[in-house]
Amino acid sequence: MRSLMLIGSAFIVSGFLALSFAESFTQVLLIYGLLMAPASIFLGPMAATVLLSRWFVERRGRALGIAFAGLSVGSFVFPPLTQALIDTHDWRGGLRLLALTLGICTVPAALLIVGRPADRSLEGEGTAAPVQAAGSTAAAPLSSRAILSDPTFWLIAAVLTAAMAGMKGMVTNLAPLAIDAGIDGQSAALLISIFAASGFFSKFAFAAYADRVQPKTLLRIALLGYMAGMTCLIWPELGFTMIALGVILIGLFGGFFVPLQSFLIPRIFGREVVGKASGLLNTVLLVGLLSSPPVFGLIFDITGDYDGIFIAFSALTAVIFLVAVPFLRLHPRNSKQ
Repeated sequence: MRSLMLIGSAFIVSGFLALSFAESFTQVLLIYGLLMAPASIFLGPMAATVLLSRWFVERRGRALGIAFAGLSVGSFVFPPLTQALIDTHDWRGGLRLLALTLGICTVPAALLIVGRPADRSLEGEGTAAPVQAAGSTAAAPLSSRAILSDPTFWLIAAVLTAAMAGMKGMVTNLAPLAIDAGIDGQSAALLISIFAASGFFSKFAFAAYADRVQPKTLLRIALLGYMAGMTCLIWPELGFTMIALGVILIGLFGGFFVPLQSFLIPRIFGREVVGKASGLLNTVLLVGLLSSPPVFGLIFDITGDYDGIFIAFSALTAVIFLVAVPFLRLHPRNSKQ
C-alpha cells in the first residue's frame, strides 16, 4: 500500500504539473485519463478501504467514517486554495504551486503507511497476531468469477448504484434546478455548499454509530433519509427551504453510502479480497455514475422539469429498501456465521 500510495502521489503531482503546460483541451483530457484517474484510485476511497480493513475490525466503522470525512474537508479547502493560487500567480503558475502543495501533503503521509498489521507483528487493532495451527492451510482468496457469481454482490451493487447515481445526478443539476425554481444564482451556489457540509457531518455520524448499530439497520436508515431527501426535491417550486431540506437529507443520509460500501465489503467477502471486490464493485458503480447526469438532463429536456427523475429515484429506493436489503448476506459466502 505504501508503494501504491507513493505512485498515486507521483501521479497527482505530475498531473497538475502537466496541466500547467497544456495547450489544448485534448491534452487536458489525456492528462486526466492517464494521470488523474489512476491517482484517484491509488489515493482515494478504494485504497483507504483496503488499508483500514486490514487494520481495523471492531472499530472499522469509526475508522472509515473519520477517514472519509477527509473527502468533505478537501471539498472545502482545495477549491478556494486553488482559486487563490490562480488569482495571484495566473492559472499556470497556480497549478504548479498546487502540485507542489499536494506533493508536500501526500508524499510524507504515504511514507508513513504500514500496509498490514503483520508488518509490525500485529493483528488488526493492535492485538497479537494469531498463531496458525500446524498443518492447517489458509483458505484460498476468492476469484473474480466467484465474487461476480455471488448474488449478494449484485444486491449491494444495486443499493449503492441507486444511491450514488442519484446523488451524482442531483448535485450536477442542483444549480439549474434551483434557478429554474426562481432562486438567485448566489443562493443556488449556497445549496452546493450545504450539500458538502451535510456530507462532512454525515461521515462523523457514521463514525459515531457504525460500530454500535446493526449494518442492515444503518443501511435502512440511510435509505429512508435519502428517499425523504429525493422526495423533497419533487416540489422545488415550494422554494429555497424545501430544496435545502432535500439537499441536507441527501447529504446527511446519502453521505453514509461511501463509508458503508467500505464497511460492508470486508463483511461480505472477507478482508483478503477487499481490493478485488472493491474494484469490481466500483466498475459496476461507474456505469451508474456516468449515466446519471445526462439522464437527469434528458428527463428535463423531455418533460420540462426534474420531477420525474426524483420520483423515479424515490420509488427505486423504496423498492430496494423492501426487496434488496432483507436478502443481503453480511458474512463471507463460505462462512457459517
